[in-house]
Amino acid sequence: MDFNDLYYFYLVAENSGYTAAEKNSGITKSLLSRRVVQLEERLKVRLVQRNSRSFALTTAGNILLEHAKEMVREGINAYDSVSELVAEPSGVVRLSSPTVLAQYHLAPIIPGFMARYPNVRLCIDATDRHVQVIEERIDLSLRARKNINQEPGLVARILAVSNMILVASPVLLEHYGVPDSPEELESLPTISSVLDRNENEQRWDLTNKDGANFQFKHRAIMYCTNPRVQFEAVIHGIGVGLLPDTIVYSAIRERKLIKILEAWKADSHVIHAVFPSRKHMNPAVRAFLDYLILHLPGTIHD
Repeated sequence: MDFNDLYYFYLVAENSGYTAAEKNSGITKSLLSRRVVQLEERLKVRLVQRNSRSFALTTAGNILLEHAKEMVREGINAYDSVSELVAEPSGVVRLSSPTVLAQYHLAPIIPGFMARYPNVRLCIDATDRHVQVIEERIDLSLRARKNINQEPGLVARILAVSNMILVASPVLLEHYGVPDSPEELESLPTISSVLDRNENEQRWDLTNKDGANFQFKHRAIMYCTNPRVQFEAVIHGIGVGLLPDTIVYSAIRERKLIKILEAWKADSHVIHAVFPSRKHMNPAVRAFLDYLILHLPGTIHD
C-alpha cells in the first residue's frame, strides 16, 4: 500500500477541497484528485462526495480521515524527534540550582560542557528559594531535598544522592562531651535549617542500622537554609549540624570536624532535575540534562 495516498487524502479532507489543498500544500489538484481516486479504487469504497458546489466526505471518508490524522501526527513526531537528535545544540539554557550545589558541584563540570557545546549559553540562577519552573520559564531546576512533590506539567529525574551526617567541631565536643546516644544531643546546641521544620517543630529524624527510629526535637540556636552558612557555624564550634556529606568530608579529613553518632543516619537528600516534559525538548537543554546525568554524580561522591 502506498501511504502517500493516505497523505494526499488527508490534505484534501483537512482543507475541505482540492483547490485549498493545492494552495496550502503546493501539490496540484490533478495529482491530488488522481491519487484520491486510486485510493478509493483500492479500498473499493467512495471517500469523497463529488459535487462542483460543495465538498463533503462520506461516512467511510470520515472514518479514514481520523486514522489518517493519527498517521500524519505520528509521522511529524518521528520527523521532529530525529531532527532534534541531529540538531547542533545552541541557544540559551536557563537553569536554577541551590547555591551550595552550584558552588561545589556545578562549577567544576560546567567548563567541560561549555567547551563541548560552544553554541550554548547558560543562564544559572543560584538560589535557595523555590523556583516556579513553568511560570519563570526555567528549562531545568535542580533540587536537593529528602523528597520532592510532583508538580503538574513537570518531570523529575534523579541525578544523585547526598547523605546527611551529624558533625561537630573538636572544640565544641571538648566542652560538651561526645554524645553516645541521640538523647544526649539535647544537651548540645544545634545548627539547623528551616527545611528541618516538621509539623511546626524543628526535628531531625534519625535511624540506626537496626532500624530503630529516633525523633530529635530541638530548638536550634541558628537557622539558615544555606548549608554553607550552617557549615561555617558548625566548624566554628557554635553547634552540632546535620549536613550533606559532600560539604563536610574535607573538613572531617582535616580533623576540623568530627562525625558523631555514626550508627545513626538521617534521610538522604535526593538531587533531582525538574523540567517540563522531554517531548520536543530543546536540543541544548537535552544536551545539558544528559551531561548532568553523566557527570554530576561524580562530583557528589568524589
